[in-house]
Amino acid sequence: MKLKVVLAVVGLFFSGCAFDTSKFVPEFLQTSAGHSTKQYAVKINKKAINVIRDGVTFNDGSYITPEGEGDIILPPGYYYVSSYGGRVMAANKSGEMMILKSNGEELARVRLDAPLVTGVAYDRGVAYLLQGNRIGLYDPFKKKIYYQKELKGGSVIDNRLANPVVTANFIAIPTLDGKLVFISLNTATVPKVFEADNLPNYGNIIFAKVVGDKLVLATLNHIIILYQGGKKEYQTKVADLTVKNGIIYLLTRDGAVEKLNLNLEPIATKKFQYADYATIAAQNQKVYAFAKSGSLVVLDDNLQKHKVYSVGAAHDYSYVSGNWLYIDDTKVDLTPLSYE
Repeated sequence: MKLKVVLAVVGLFFSGCAFDTSKFVPEFLQTSAGHSTKQYAVKINKKAINVIRDGVTFNDGSYITPEGEGDIILPPGYYYVSSYGGRVMAANKSGEMMILKSNGEELARVRLDAPLVTGVAYDRGVAYLLQGNRIGLYDPFKKKIYYQKELKGGSVIDNRLANPVVTANFIAIPTLDGKLVFISLNTATVPKVFEADNLPNYGNIIFAKVVGDKLVLATLNHIIILYQGGKKEYQTKVADLTVKNGIIYLLTRDGAVEKLNLNLEPIATKKFQYADYATIAAQNQKVYAFAKSGSLVVLDDNLQKHKVYSVGAAHDYSYVSGNWLYIDDTKVDLTPLSYE
């Protein structure tokens, strides 16, 4: 599809992982940095059974999101998918999807054609992506699937694949083959497709967020900003990223911590050669960069000062929820950690 067609569609809007710790990392990130987090660490007596971009589900039915601990306990066998507008979406490996209120009351339940990969419940219904690269829209009030389409390609599922994005005018659904499908909520038009990345198995959209009048996307290979009238791209090796107060905080796979504005112009950069970064957080005027090998680098917001803490290697997953960094069976309070 030609870009000018995609941009017309975009204009509607504007009107953890398994880790390999055997790779080489610098010595200061391999060994104790002399700054322990033991007094700020808490053991958690539960095991993560599902890790995605928007949350981690534990074997007792509890879950965490980027904002903090979930409000409810999910039914046995279900894992957390997303939260939006006071609704919680959960699913199981048999293809069942459930919509719950924030107090745990069940609103809807349906068995789909295949297990759910991503999804979001909004005021008019549910948007979803299934294994097999099938996207769809479901009306829980009429108990009816009113749109479903299977797309070609996309056999590999990245557990960081972004959930659908909902706006007042359209839904944007990331697919398993590196595309973003725009479905209008206001007009009966054929869905439009934007190709975010064309690299097989490595081009999935791992981040999608509306920030002001822009849509921020990321694959493993670049960051994209879509806006009314065009797009901008920043080629880089993405390890993880977050957006706070209109600023993009980025970890690269070659060891850099970066700050970019929404025009994708660099503001600040700090490079640690060979650092195997996995998880980033930006809060309390500090930036936290966790390396899989077990070190946590805390930087000031200008990326000028830093301090390295030893927190322990991540073998299964790492995830920041609220003020806590979760690493396997431990969580570390980030608030008291400093760059000085």
